[in-house]
Amino acid sequence: MEDPQATIHLLPVSVAEVACAVERGRLELNEHWKPWLRRHVQANGWTYLPIDVDVVEEAYSLPPPFHDDPADRLLVAAARLKRLTVVTGDAKILAYPHVQTVW
Repeated sequence: MEDPQATIHLLPVSVAEVACAVERGRLELNEHWKPWLRRHVQANGWTYLPIDVDVVEEAYSLPPPFHDDPADRLLVAAARLKRLTVVTGDAKILAYPHVQTVW
């Protein structure tokens, strides 16, 4: 169920994820990814969460099993530390029982 009061957070690594998805043809945009992403972040009031040492430590201390993708590790770690829900279509993250997710 959608919550109109929900705050959407991104990690800086999400920028790399968007850029890579465009570069690999998994995401098609009608313009370069950088202005597209910046416009959507600003228009929707999304904020970036910092990746500090606590997030990195958590990313490499996640309860097993978890896979090796560094961006996914950082995303899950930040969500766990901040008690946030991860919005994803990634089957590996959705199946991970140690973080709250929604598809």
